[in-house]
Amino acid sequence: MQRRQYFAGLGLALAVPVAGCSAPADSTPTPGGQRLTVSFSNESDRTLVFTAAVVEAGLGGVRITYRDDSERTFPDADTLDDVPADAWDGAVTFEPVGPHQRRQFRSTGGSGLGVEFEPVAFGSTVVTTVAAPNTEQSIRSVGAGTCGEAAAAEVSVQVDAEGRVHLHTTCKSEA
Repeated sequence: MQRRQYFAGLGLALAVPVAGCSAPADSTPTPGGQRLTVSFSNESDRTLVFTAAVVEAGLGGVRITYRDDSERTFPDADTLDDVPADAWDGAVTFEPVGPHQRRQFRSTGGSGLGVEFEPVAFGSTVVTTVAAPNTEQSIRSVGAGTCGEAAAAEVSVQVDAEGRVHLHTTCKSEA
């Protein structure tokens, strides 16, 4: 994949999950925090690494792990925009440096997984990545979404048979 195409895809992936999300009209908080689920599905024939992390108040820095197991830390990155775009070249996974909940798993073709996080603070941000660790341009998607004061947030990350990543965030006023 050429670098220009990669960055265009990365920019789209960063914009897509946030674009479809809006807070419900009723902003009455649900006691106990926001319910958050993330589902991953891999309909491709590739082995993929899915990662999801939820942060309440910014990333507090980001540690990126690469195909060769090396790591780079960006201590001043509070959002994805603070991470240089080329830092994702060869990346397989990431971890926020600040307080967070995080799940990561390796998926073979035709598999999937749903994860329910502990209740999170309203307005928390979910960051997801998809990587094909056995390819040169391993990172396939980096995305972020939030559901504001919604009672529940459902994030879906799907890789179709052609390897395209589809991100979708649904905000619900009732858990």
